[in-house]
Amino acid sequence: MFKVGFSTLGCPDYGVHQVAELARDSGYDGVELRFIRGVVDLAGLEEFSPARISETRKVFDDAGIAVNCIDTSVRFTSTDSAERAAQRELAKINCEIANGLGARYLRVFGGPIPKGSEPVDHAAPIAEGLGDVAEETWAQGVQTLLETHDDFSTSDKVSLILDQSSDRLGVLWDFLHSWRHGEPIDRTYANLRERIRQVHAKDSSFADADGFDLVLTGTGIAPLGELAATLITGGFDGYVDFEWEKAWHPEIEEPEVAIPHFRTAFATIVAKQWA
Repeated sequence: MFKVGFSTLGCPDYGVHQVAELARDSGYDGVELRFIRGVVDLAGLEEFSPARISETRKVFDDAGIAVNCIDTSVRFTSTDSAERAAQRELAKINCEIANGLGARYLRVFGGPIPKGSEPVDHAAPIAEGLGDVAEETWAQGVQTLLETHDDFSTSDKVSLILDQSSDRLGVLWDFLHSWRHGEPIDRTYANLRERIRQVHAKDSSFADADGFDLVLTGTGIAPLGELAATLITGGFDGYVDFEWEKAWHPEIEEPEVAIPHFRTAFATIVAKQWA
C-alpha cells in the first residue's frame, strides 16, 4: 500500500520544525522538500549545510517523518555546455542534501520547449543530460525522477526521453498534468508503471491543456478516486504526495487548512476504493 506525504511547496514559508510538526500532527508519512523559510535553493540555507544536515535530519526522525524526495528544477533544455554543467552541479549538490536527509529520490524536469517546436526535436539532448544525472545520483544511492510536467506531461512524451536515457531514470507522476492533457489515468500508469516511484496528487475545478486551478481536495473534478483505484490495483507502494502550489499561487488556502484537509479527504477517497 502506498504512503502519503506532501510537498513543502504548499507551506513555503515554514521552517524545518514547522514542516515536521505539521506532517506529524496531520498524520502524514513523509514530505518532499521544495521550499523552506521562503527559499527554494535549499543549498543556500544553513539547515542543509554539511555542518547542520544531521541536525535537520534528526528533526524529521524525531517526528517520525521521512524526507522522501528533494524537489529541484534541474533541466537540460539548453544546449549550452556551461549551462548544462551548471545543471549537473546543481543536481550533485541536491543529491548530497538528499543523502544527508535519507531521501531516496531527486526530482527533475524535462522542461518546457520553445513554442512552435515538438518534444521529439528536443528529447535527445534532454535525455542525455538527465541520463548523466541519473547515473551520478544512482551511484550515490539516490534515484533521479523525471516529473510529468510542461511539454513532457503524457506517457508518450515522457517516453521520448526515457527511451533515449539511462535505465536509472525514474518517473514522478503528477497525475493532474497527464490527465489534463487528455491521457486516461489507466493508460499513463500502464505505460510508465515500471518507472513510477512517486505520485503527485491535487484537485482542480477546471483543468485542460491550457491550464488549471487548485481547489481543496475532493471539491473539484480531478478523478482522485480513479487514481487511488489504479494505484491500489497496481500494487503501488511508493509515496502519493499532495502538491499544493501555495508558493506559486499565494491566493489559495493556507497550508494549515489545505494540508490537513488533503490527508483526511484523500483517506476517505482511498477508503471508498476498498468498500
